[in-house]
Amino acid sequence: MTKRQQDPARGRPLPILVRPYMDETTRSYIRRISAANVLRQSGLLKILWRERRPWVYNLSEWTETEPEILMLAMPQLAGIHPEPELRQKLTGRPVRKIHTPACHRCALAHGAGSYVEIYTTHERVICPKHSLWIGEGVAGIADQFSVRDWPQITMPWHHHKNLITRHGHRQVRVGFEAADAINWRWHEQFLHFSAAAGIYDGLAAALPRQANTQALVAAALYPSVIMLTAAIASPFWRRIAYPPHPEVFLERVSHEITDGWKPQGASDPLRQWLETSWASGQPVSDTKLRPRSR
Repeated sequence: MTKRQQDPARGRPLPILVRPYMDETTRSYIRRISAANVLRQSGLLKILWRERRPWVYNLSEWTETEPEILMLAMPQLAGIHPEPELRQKLTGRPVRKIHTPACHRCALAHGAGSYVEIYTTHERVICPKHSLWIGEGVAGIADQFSVRDWPQITMPWHHHKNLITRHGHRQVRVGFEAADAINWRWHEQFLHFSAAAGIYDGLAAALPRQANTQALVAAALYPSVIMLTAAIASPFWRRIAYPPHPEVFLERVSHEITDGWKPQGASDPLRQWLETSWASGQPVSDTKLRPRSR
């Protein structure tokens, strides 16, 4: 068994320097530092929690990486009380709360190993370089599969990004989260509609090892999710669909997503959302704000 080294001394770099990966979670970065230097991950965490200064400075010393570079790669470090001039550099960056494995091919090319956990945003469901599915349902590198030959999935992805350009990241995020939850509930009730079912059958036939995985189902539902997101995020359709007369909105949904069936009944997830959540506010901003002066 390899003998583990002693915990690192303050102000001294570790023998093997580990570069950060863009948007990497702090937990993932510390895990990679520990593995590369044969250290106890719990030991590094104990040092970080024990010292009163911000984590970014210890990580900077251990890896010989400037604090600014670490914070630009891992904006969440700004939440652990760094200096205001460092936090200022992150103004306008998206707030990312969802974490998922990065594209394993990108991680290997970066020299970070095959598994890196990153913070992501709702539109980052496909790796633009390798066309791997990295969206909902991906728990590890085995869940990532190629969608390069599936324009039914890649075209909605481009539409997804265009919606953000048109309506803003926050508004599309709210719409996407609602549309995703609604489509999953429809899937549970009906095993979904013909378009999504056709995509799923084709993916399952081409990728039998992925059949019945959450990632494969999520990829098959994605086009329907984006069609509903486009309607929910649109100010024009918001005015039309606002209760008590959402009939024209529901006609659009039945034509584009639900095979002619109009969502109805008190238990329907779309009806419930229209009646209870349509006008609800989202107080959390999608971008980091300027730090307040002390």
